[in-house]
Amino acid sequence: MAATSDVGLLLRFYATKQNSPFVSYSDFADYLKRYAQHNIEETPDLAAYLGNPVPQLEKALEQLIISKQVVLLDANPAKKEIFVTGYLNSIFGKRYADIQKNPKFPFPTVQDLPKRTPETVLVKAEHSDLIFNLLKNQDGGDKNLYVILVPQELPSVLFPGDTPISILVNVSFQKIHTMLSKAESHDYYLKKISIANPGKEISVKNFFNQFIKSPEETLQSLRTSSDCFYFWGQLCHFIKKDYENVKDFTQEDVSILQAVAIAEIVAAFYKNESAKTMQQELALKSVQNQMNQPPYYFTIDAILKFTDAKGVPLQGQYSDESLKQFLEKETTDALKNKLPNLLVFKTASGSRYFIYKEKVFPLVLRMCDELHDAVHDALKQEWHDALKEYKTLPEMNDDKAFNARLEKEVEKLSPILYSLLNATFLSVLNTEMTSDSQNTNSQNHLFYGDDLLPYATLLMLSRQTILYDAKILLPFWYTIPIFTWIAKLFSKKKKAEKKPKKSADEESESQEESNSSSKSKSKKAEMISAAKKIEESLVPEGSTIERELNLYRKQWNIMITKEASLNLTNDVNSLIRDYMRKILRSISSKSFTIDRIQNLAENFCKSPNMQQIHDQSSLYMYVQLYMIQLVKNM
Repeated sequence: MAATSDVGLLLRFYATKQNSPFVSYSDFADYLKRYAQHNIEETPDLAAYLGNPVPQLEKALEQLIISKQVVLLDANPAKKEIFVTGYLNSIFGKRYADIQKNPKFPFPTVQDLPKRTPETVLVKAEHSDLIFNLLKNQDGGDKNLYVILVPQELPSVLFPGDTPISILVNVSFQKIHTMLSKAESHDYYLKKISIANPGKEISVKNFFNQFIKSPEETLQSLRTSSDCFYFWGQLCHFIKKDYENVKDFTQEDVSILQAVAIAEIVAAFYKNESAKTMQQELALKSVQNQMNQPPYYFTIDAILKFTDAKGVPLQGQYSDESLKQFLEKETTDALKNKLPNLLVFKTASGSRYFIYKEKVFPLVLRMCDELHDAVHDALKQEWHDALKEYKTLPEMNDDKAFNARLEKEVEKLSPILYSLLNATFLSVLNTEMTSDSQNTNSQNHLFYGDDLLPYATLLMLSRQTILYDAKILLPFWYTIPIFTWIAKLFSKKKKAEKKPKKSADEESESQEESNSSSKSKSKKAEMISAAKKIEESLVPEGSTIERELNLYRKQWNIMITKEASLNLTNDVNSLIRDYMRKILRSISSKSFTIDRIQNLAENFCKSPNMQQIHDQSSLYMYVQLYMIQLVKNM
């Protein structure tokens, strides 16, 4: 053993040399002093034991006593002893190694403990609790000596915490394997389980043959969901049932029943873990499916709010670590010269979004189409105001300046679209999709060769058209040069308009009106404030509630003619308004939450008329947003 200053290890080594867990306090103190003198150069920390080692030894023993690694026996200094639990761990650890070699050896039990062993060093636990905990997470530094309490009044099994739990599991299965390897036992239990499972005789036979051939493979199959769980449960049940009428157990009988009790818990553990794994896989699959639904781009906070079909949050059905691994895998795993399936981009505000690569081009095209009217109207109004003041802007006459102006407008109105258009992966994705013969449609609308199309082309906006629309709103004389020149001169000499002052009577009437309506306004203000908070949760960053309403309306309202589409939208909106009038009479601002909105929208969509609309998910989102808009505009 290499030199060490760990008193726990030295006690265990000394007890092993003495071949007893009972160590004389004074003898060990002398040994510790000699050990320090001999190894001081290699381990300088031993300097504390060179003089009188007792004070420093007492401090070290205090911590070992708390962790149940040692117990002090006899208060009389002359007879004081140290009971070393680690010695027993070593002894019983070797016993399990012997059982692995020969499964006929019995499990160590409490009767195998030396006399005078203090009970305080033993950690007693029910076999189900202890085995579950150790299988789930066994600490490599566990120094406890466990007493595994098994049912049916069987002797408790001793198990050292520093022995891998897999050894206990393996020897238990080996003991059952040894019994079933006998021809009479094998045929007897095979017949019993076959009779109990009519129509599954082949599966039962395969289960038995696999176990007889290789117990390790059977144990491995327990880690996956299969009939193995069910067959093991039946086998353990039949074995226990057969021993109920036995009055005098042999040592072999006791070992078999102890092994069966342990094997049952192991099977139950892996069945439980398999169910959790399946639930987690289904939850992550649901996350993946929802990330492929509108709006297609999600922050980690939005992903954590996903729910299943019953409205139960998915976050509790998977661990945070599993979600992290899932997203890491999706964003890193890729074929050669290919982008990963899931891409990441950031907005100017620093928000980080995930989006599946096959959704990028359709989303960009859709957002460009949606932004067309908003940008057109904004520039038309801006140019109209400038022309009205007899000003000319560079973007009115220059295509390069016009595209630069459009880029700024996109950045302001749709940060998501702007971030996607400037994402580093966009050109790589275009190259990848161009080289893929199965994707030859969407990318051509965004790129010309390797170059991204100008913003004017992406948004399908014409500088000349916007300028014409802005000029047509001007009075006719703006088109006559001489009048324009004269008006421009006089516009510089405009007089500041003075606001007429109100009379005292008018101010008094205004104050009374204000006081009378303050109460109703405060109620409305609270509702509007609550609606705005909900809006922040439902409307993605950079978008508006109007834009999202328009998006979802186009998805659930697929009427062919414009008139039919408008009529359907008006009918649905009218039904929502009537529905909300009844609700707003009794609802308070405190109870007006996102959960309440979702519940109201869900109930509304379940009505017979709404069930006729095919795209229920888009309608559900539309109803929520429209309800919010109604409250905001009260």
